[in-house]
Amino acid sequence: MIVLFYTLLLKIAPLYMNILLGFAAGKLLGTPRDVLGRLMFYMINPIIMFNGILYTKIDAGVLSLPVLIFVVSCSLCLLFYFLASYIWKDSTRNLAAFSAGSGNTGYFGLPLVLMLLDKQGEGVYMMAMMGISLYENSLGFYICAKGTHTPRECALKLFKLPTVYAFLVALTLNVIGTPIPVVFQDFICHIKGTFVVLGMMIIGVGLAGLTSFKLDFKFVGLTFLAKFVVWPTIILGVIALDMHFLHLFSRDIYDALILLSIVPLAVNTVVLASVLHAQPEKAAVTVMLGTLFALLYVPFMVITFMPEAAATFGRLFCTL
Repeated sequence: MIVLFYTLLLKIAPLYMNILLGFAAGKLLGTPRDVLGRLMFYMINPIIMFNGILYTKIDAGVLSLPVLIFVVSCSLCLLFYFLASYIWKDSTRNLAAFSAGSGNTGYFGLPLVLMLLDKQGEGVYMMAMMGISLYENSLGFYICAKGTHTPRECALKLFKLPTVYAFLVALTLNVIGTPIPVVFQDFICHIKGTFVVLGMMIIGVGLAGLTSFKLDFKFVGLTFLAKFVVWPTIILGVIALDMHFLHLFSRDIYDALILLSIVPLAVNTVVLASVLHAQPEKAAVTVMLGTLFALLYVPFMVITFMPEAAATFGRLFCTL
């Protein structure tokens, strides 16, 4: 187990080298985070989503994942908004609530999925990830922008998400069985590599913009509690319930849900903190600490709760 832990650790470590590369780009070259963000949001993310859903075997269990994750995200957002209101009376509580329901499922989570799961697992993860996207652009956005944006404006924002349309088109093509040209697979191989590099670089570029180091132990503690304790506890509870009583989900779904539940804090937390003027330096430091903590936390959780996937990865890694 110790050998497998270090194998996973060594494989995840290069992702952090991309963060350092992004930090250098931000500090030395003045690379704007907004440019990378728009490129990922409007072009690369939808292509990754399209490919993942297109080749996923669809059944009732898979189709229920966006709803399940959306409900979990919204519930945690409301719960931690209530808890945070006892600590803060300003927009910091809104930020804490948003981060509780979200996570770095894309820039951090997807590289892990591409590394640990097969093509079916990738698609299942992306189905679940749609629940996070729906939450972030509905209740999550509304909680963060409370008093600034109306529910109607939040709904309009949701309909402008390119990943939603990529999801719907891919799901339609999947159901009707439309053949896709083989050349698309070669194209996707390049896009996946681009996604991993640029996605992690965005974290580094964001950290390069820090002007001061503000460590709020209460904020760190509450967000860590939500992401690294409550999220996996709920998901493992759902899996246990399904294994013993419901029998709706497959092993692929279990693995995808576990990976989604153990990712660190969302980079969007820093973006929203900047918009709300809710001490973005504090949010950026918290995201940085969460990402560093995940370097050890994620391999431990994978080995503990995904032994089959971890063992398969270990065998493949040793043959390279």
